[in-house]
Amino acid sequence: MINKSKSEQLILIAPNEIKDDIVDQLMGLSQLSGFSLSEINGYSREHSQFDIREQVEGYRKFHRFEIFLDSDETATVLTALKPVCASAAVRYWILPVLTAGSFDTL
Repeated sequence: MINKSKSEQLILIAPNEIKDDIVDQLMGLSQLSGFSLSEINGYSREHSQFDIREQVEGYRKFHRFEIFLDSDETATVLTALKPVCASAAVRYWILPVLTAGSFDTL
């Protein structure tokens, strides 16, 4: 069965240096049942902040966090992440989740 959802997906793009701090912060939030984490390559026209290896390769390693949460919990989660993420200029965006379900209940 497909359920209409009042949920959102919060996506964070964070540098490697604070990955573990974000994981620790997210694991401590009772509102979350879990999250996904993957390594990504970030490309930018502003290479001045890249180290020499990154400038040669043309990209920088980042981590992408994907968090599925109830719409009314989003502000709480963002507030909890702010102390960890603000100094590293972590980028985020929020997407509405139109439907959600599980294939074992279809």
